[in-house]
Amino acid sequence: MTASPDAPARRTRPRNRRAITLDAATKLFYRDGYARVSMSDIAAATNVGPSAIYRHFPGKADILAEAIRTGLAPYTRLLENFRATNAADPDELATVFTQLAECALDHREIGVLYQRDSRNLDDRLQRELRDDLRSTTGLLASFIGAARPELDSVQTDALAWCCFGVLVSIGFHSLTLPRAEFVALMVDLIATVTFVPLSDIPDVVQPAAEIEPPSSRREQLITVATELFAERGFSAVGVDDIAEAVGIAGPSVYAHFPSKAAILAAAIDRAGQLLRVDTERVLSTDAPASVKLARLVDSYSAIANRDRYVPRTLISEMDVLPDADRGSAVRTQREYIDTWVELRRQFSSDSAVAARIRVQAVLIVVNDAVQTPHLRALPGFEGLLRRIADSLLGV
Repeated sequence: MTASPDAPARRTRPRNRRAITLDAATKLFYRDGYARVSMSDIAAATNVGPSAIYRHFPGKADILAEAIRTGLAPYTRLLENFRATNAADPDELATVFTQLAECALDHREIGVLYQRDSRNLDDRLQRELRDDLRSTTGLLASFIGAARPELDSVQTDALAWCCFGVLVSIGFHSLTLPRAEFVALMVDLIATVTFVPLSDIPDVVQPAAEIEPPSSRREQLITVATELFAERGFSAVGVDDIAEAVGIAGPSVYAHFPSKAAILAAAIDRAGQLLRVDTERVLSTDAPASVKLARLVDSYSAIANRDRYVPRTLISEMDVLPDADRGSAVRTQREYIDTWVELRRQFSSDSAVAARIRVQAVLIVVNDAVQTPHLRALPGFEGLLRRIADSLLGV
């Protein structure tokens, strides 16, 4: 690990050493993942010995928690500086949306660090970060409520969380546009979520894809393992843990899978097969592109809601797969997103990059929402989610 180009020279003591350390660690966590970054790596990136890092932070977990808080803080300050009562003013609301978009571009790491890496923290730190996030989304919900007084607090809360999903979605890809164009696109997406029509959303939505409950032992192992991987992390889950959760002896797992990584690969492949079947069915029809895309939204929302641990596992554990399995999973993801992008461009003026940013935002909003317990518990949750996704895609 080499020092960052911005790191101060060795044997110097800049007053902002803590901030320099935090910035370097944030970039390393974002690029490599928390588990793959050591205190020595952080020290090397900042051109100091490891002992110097401990003068500012008790441990690596404290650095990650502070990195997430630091990424969230600009959103909080921004929202606290505006009066929610002025949100009914279109100019005031446009200003808030623009500054939120700019904040997202300047702090792309926050969503990835929170969703992928925060589970490595102890319960106390996770709880504190959830409280911080709830506080910030609460501020945003107040703005939405002032702009849309016909909505109740439950509805404005749901829209605020989905707006945050849009904002952090750009951290999960490296796509870029000229800054003004990128900001304008993000503002459009945030405004679309804020003003999405919420009338006539059905409480029960028939899923596009029928997902059978796991019946075979193999399917049970996949389902249970995926949940454990998502909650604890792949490296923290042993084969015996999976076996115990299913109610069998540890060695019995090997009658179905040669390794723990093979279970993960099977879980990702199972979700991919469901998506492929529905995609082929939708594309084989003569429906207009916008209708096809709406049907794919239905399909993805249903599958993500019922197999909700797979998206989180995909975000955090792709690197542990064998090369062949990882390559297959990446190709499946890319081809699936390509299909959405191509359909969107058939009935819009989006450039290829803008369409992909929009599609990525929709997928992250869905993934985030299905993994947020208080949203998932809402009556008509799936219908609400599909309405937001449809509106973002203009279908």
